[in-house]
Amino acid sequence: MTINDLLKEKDLKVTKNRKIILEALQNEENPISAEELFDKLNVDYDMDLSTIYRNLNILEEKSVLLKTTNLDGLNYYQINNSHHKHFITCNNCHNKFVIENCPVHDLEEKIEKETGFIINGHNFEFTGICPDCQNEK
Repeated sequence: MTINDLLKEKDLKVTKNRKIILEALQNEENPISAEELFDKLNVDYDMDLSTIYRNLNILEEKSVLLKTTNLDGLNYYQINNSHHKHFITCNNCHNKFVIENCPVHDLEEKIEKETGFIINGHNFEFTGICPDCQNEK
């Protein structure tokens, strides 16, 4: 599905800034903060941080993006392709590493059965010291 199709499906106007933001997020392997996105886009585009925040919020409200708030207090965004990812983040170098399978899926089903809730999202974060940083010590 193209970016234009995705935006139209969500009843969103196709704008230049939304296309630029979504293209940048599609090229990211890991979730990215608004500030990191600004730093990337600022090189080639004249887009201020408030424009990025405004568009990220709209895209997240319309479920085009998934937003997670990590222990560092920052919000991170990724394309909502129904295959959300979890990460482990190194406390030293701040690199993120993908955890291939969602470790919460079975727990979600159990909680739904016990509570009657329909769970439509969760936030789960691991932190630690990566092998490279361990070897430096």
